[in-house]
Amino acid sequence: MWKDPIVQEVRKAGEELAKKSNYSLQGLFQSLRNNEKKSKAKVQARVKENPRKAG
Repeated sequence: MWKDPIVQEVRKAGEELAKKSNYSLQGLFQSLRNNEKKSKAKVQARVKENPRKAG
């Protein structure tokens, strides 16, 4: 079976991130938040729409 090298790379990166956070979902998200704070890139938060006003 053929293996996509991009998929393999993404899976490897995901495994490394999980390992660094000791396979803790909370630890993973905290690490991602810390990286966002250190980054100079602008992070855009998603705004929830009011379902009553949508339409």
